[in-house]
Order: sequence, then structure tokens, then C-alpha cells
Amino acid sequence: MSFRRLIFALVPIALLLLGAGPATADSPNDELFSQVDDEADKTKIVGMSKARLAELGDEMVGSAAQAGDFAGPWSRFGATSPCSDAPPGPAASDDMCPRAVSMCARNSSPEALGPAVFVWRALVDRDGNPVDGSANPIPALVWSNIGFTCFPAAVPGAAPTLTMEMILKQYHDTNFAHPTVSVQPVNGRTLVNLPTYFELKWPEAGFQPDEVDTTTLIGRQVRIKPALKQAVYVFGDGQSFGPTTSLGGPHPTGDVTHTYRSTANAQVRVDVTYSGQFSVDGGPWIDVPGEATVAGDPFPLEVLEAHAQLVTR
Repeated sequence: MSFRRLIFALVPIALLLLGAGPATADSPNDELFSQVDDEADKTKIVGMSKARLAELGDEMVGSAAQAGDFAGPWSRFGATSPCSDAPPGPAASDDMCPRAVSMCARNSSPEALGPAVFVWRALVDRDGNPVDGSANPIPALVWSNIGFTCFPAAVPGAAPTLTMEMILKQYHDTNFAHPTVSVQPVNGRTLVNLPTYFELKWPEAGFQPDEVDTTTLIGRQVRIKPALKQAVYVFGDGQSFGPTTSLGGPHPTGDVTHTYRSTANAQVRVDVTYSGQFSVDGGPWIDVPGEATVAGDPFPLEVLEAHAQLVTR
């Protein structure tokens, strides 16, 4: 069985897991769950592609694709978050929840990281009034779920939307704390063949793990909370230790040590890789799909050699 056939064979199971409901005449399987492989840039897209959303735009009133004698019906589109599963209307949600992020997590392009939204279609006449499939007037819009997409801003008629691409940019623009290193023996000197102890220290400047950076993106409050993923201790003599999550420590309990074998003027530092979480409008904390590496501030360490000398009394 080919990969593409396997994907479509798993569609009913995927829909149950995603809570999207069964496929209908207005929600074909290839729109509810699809994957597009672009060999040119190795892009993988789960959900409705931007090209498919552009095609939907041709169904709207006033579209240049519709001939002047087109009798309708036309389509109106809406997008809602899978955080609530509700159609467009008062009960709809645009919250950023873990489910909306995880549905797009397999995509390889930052633009395609979502958040996922369900795409809804309602039929209207030339004046935007609700109609049925035969273009007969009806009292209210009837929304049909036609799938989901990881391009929320590309849904036809969509309002300005907070995207994961915006959040990732804000995450990488965070003023992360540049770690410093404390060394024992003190005073920037140590001896050849003597175990030297190293400890990671966080400066006051910048955002260190568990500190929260708050900003506003298109009217939404976004909080970024860095976390320490790993650290690499660079000893300045070609040797290093890590990656590790240890913060080291002082003599004699510290667990990050190094013994220099020759004299040197070493530049010692600790490079850290941050992971992180974000929260929108006070909502739940969600893992950021990425990481950021920051080089630590260098510390000059002089490695000396001790010489024994007999003294006449």
C-alpha cells in the first residue's frame, strides 16, 4: 500500500482523534486530513494547503473567477479554533490551546505551524443573504465544517490572526540572559593538574529560565517563559563538558570540574540552549516548537604551573 493510500485509509481514525466529526458531502476526506510533499523545498503540510484556500476564495461573492452571469450560490467562509469545536458564532473560540498547536506540529515550515483552525463554509446569494444549495433563501446561515488548515491567516475573509510564526519570531527576539561562569580557585587563576570547579550563574540582565517576558502582538497578550534545555561548559583549552542540565557548583560539591594539563590563558564560558513556553491572553502554557542557543560571556582564566623550591633557613 502506498504512503498516500495509507494516509487516507487512516482518515476516519484521525478524525475521531481530532474531534472533527465524520466526513460529509461538504467535508471531503482529502480536505479534512491531507499531506502535501513538495520535493523542491521538502515542505510537508498537514491540513488544507494555502493553494486550496486560495481556490476557496474563488467561491466568494465578488471573486474575479466568477463570470458575470453566475447564478450562485456563493460561499462565505469562517475559521474557528479546535479549542472549542464550535462553528462561527458566539460560542466560537479563537483561543490558542495545546490541541490547536499540536495539530500543526509536524509541518516543516514556520509559516505552516498554525495554530490549526477549522474551516467552515456557508452558502449565500449575491447580497450575502443565506441560501440553501438550490439558491433558495433560508432564515440563517448554515455552516459546514470542510476541514482544517495550519494557515489561519489565509482562510478567505479571515480577520488578522495571531500565528505561531509570529510567536516564534517573538521567542527568538527575547532578550535571553547570557550566562556567566564562576570558577574556583578564585581570582581568575588556577594551577596545572589541579581540579578546577565551574558553576553557571545567571546575570540580572535578560530573561533567565522561568522569568516571563510579556508583549502584545496584534492586540493579544503573549507571554514567553524561557527554560534551560542544556548547557555546554567550554574550558578554553579545546576541551568542553556537556550538553548537560547541571549548573555545576563550588568546591567540593560541584559536579562540573576540569583539570588543565598545561599552562594557558583560557577564555572560559558556558553556552546554553533555551527551550520555552508561551501563553496567550492568560491561557495555558504551551511548549514553543523550537529552541535558541546563547553563547555565555567569556571569563579570563590564567592557568599557572606551581614550582617547588628549597629555601635555606
